[in-house]
Amino acid sequence: MAKSMIRPIAAVGAMVAAAVAAAPTQGLAAETSYQLYEGLVTISAPSDWPVILKKAEGIPQFIAFAVKDPAAQASGESAQVSVDAKLLNDGSTTQALINAGMDKAKQTPGYEARAEGSGGNTLHYVGLNGKQRYEYRESWIFTSRMLTHVRCSRPLLPATTAAWTQAYEAGCAQIMQSAKLR
Repeated sequence: MAKSMIRPIAAVGAMVAAAVAAAPTQGLAAETSYQLYEGLVTISAPSDWPVILKKAEGIPQFIAFAVKDPAAQASGESAQVSVDAKLLNDGSTTQALINAGMDKAKQTPGYEARAEGSGGNTLHYVGLNGKQRYEYRESWIFTSRMLTHVRCSRPLLPATTAAWTQAYEAGCAQIMQSAKLR
């Protein structure tokens, strides 16, 4: 009986694959809104940033996006944006957690602070990831009992275009802004 079931299942799989291949792609929108903690944290991301990792159960919850820079192709480097959310029992430890995160960021090898975009609970800096220089933007957002950490990181590659950099920075700002709105 198992052999007789293989053919119908394979036939259904082939029909589904053919239907997907034949379906028009116009009008199909990529997912751009994501939720953690059943909607307590909502993130809006550019539609061309694929999710590479997501954990939406338990504590903490997080999501990470890959941001494809054509200049990074075959270099082993990649730009990424991650959002990590943690539900706290009370807010009394919030500033200590933020300070610890900032201190950890400042321990990045080759750390160089950037004044533009830094302040409050936000850091903008350059550091080494292995031998490659990266630019980082990190922000810690506390709302009610939720501590959300957004981290944008990209390699500083000579072939990266100004247009790509502008789109990346706009997407990073989009995620940071959406994480603040609840």
